[in-house]
Amino acid sequence: MTLLFITRKVDKNDSRAGFVYYWLKKFAKKLDKLIVICQEKEKSQELPENVEIYSFGKEMRYGRLRQFLVFGFLLWKNIRRVDGVFSHMMPIYSIFAGPFCKIFKKKLVQWYTHKTVDWRLRLADIFIDEFVTASKMSLRLQTKKMVNVFGHGIEVDRFVPISRKISNSKFKILTVGRIAPTKDIESMIKAVYELKEEGITDAKLTIVGDIGLASHQAHLGNLKNMVRNMNLDKQVVFTGPVPYTQVSQFYQRANLFINLSDTGSLDKAVLQAMACECLVLTSNEAFEKILSAEFIVKKDEPNELSEKIKWSMNLAAEEKERIGKELRREVVENHNLDKLADRIIDVYEL
Repeated sequence: MTLLFITRKVDKNDSRAGFVYYWLKKFAKKLDKLIVICQEKEKSQELPENVEIYSFGKEMRYGRLRQFLVFGFLLWKNIRRVDGVFSHMMPIYSIFAGPFCKIFKKKLVQWYTHKTVDWRLRLADIFIDEFVTASKMSLRLQTKKMVNVFGHGIEVDRFVPISRKISNSKFKILTVGRIAPTKDIESMIKAVYELKEEGITDAKLTIVGDIGLASHQAHLGNLKNMVRNMNLDKQVVFTGPVPYTQVSQFYQRANLFINLSDTGSLDKAVLQAMACECLVLTSNEAFEKILSAEFIVKKDEPNELSEKIKWSMNLAAEEKERIGKELRREVVENHNLDKLADRIIDVYEL
């Protein structure tokens, strides 16, 4: 089978899109040929020989009109060579590719994992044959099309646990992802401050990630000012963006992962932490069906969060190990990239 895979960016070191590189490698192992069209790509990809990759040209600073024209040319050039088209995340790609798929009778499958339902998704629904998503809450569009709930695609051979020892008596708390007002990092900082006020100074929060929009620069500055004003410079650290190839090391060293996102879909970062057998706390409603109540917290509730952190710190080592193994088992069984790739490819063979 030959599949056309359309995505935003291919760069294994990119802090947010790096996972796509590993998706492509996994898909390529299961296909005769994989043709990739992306908006932007890094020069050296080290992808298998059966992968062809083409870019709209964003990395060459092409304007939007030129990118659109290049995208159209690439679709026209490759659509007759493939058995199906996979549109990754952004419905706008399905809107552009849809007419080509209809004309040449190619099955168009859309991957989507977000609670947002906008005009782009509704318009794309006209052309899409089937949807693939990670959980029932990850796609909230009312559609007559087939919706396949296949779980997420975590590289469980990369996100693996290591022995955890609390160095220098520090309890390492981690959060990973785009820094934005919706992530409620303020509550994490306030929770660490409350712990410090109670005399608990061995909790250290590491914030891995950077802003996704220029308009969020002021928000990042406010967070750093909050840390300084609370005298938490030794307890809270901002690393900035970390290459995707290195982010697993942070999960492996962490004792607790916190996610206060309100995406309403299964956040990859939480699943990556779980795969590393790291304890997790999240406010994301999508996890309520796969995590027990003690791992669910409320947004904007630093008092509750600090109590949950203390609870995590005081768990017996044997209990932490037992919970960690259960968390990893959930990811390996239900959110495994290898299984996801098989399921997606099967959609085209039915």
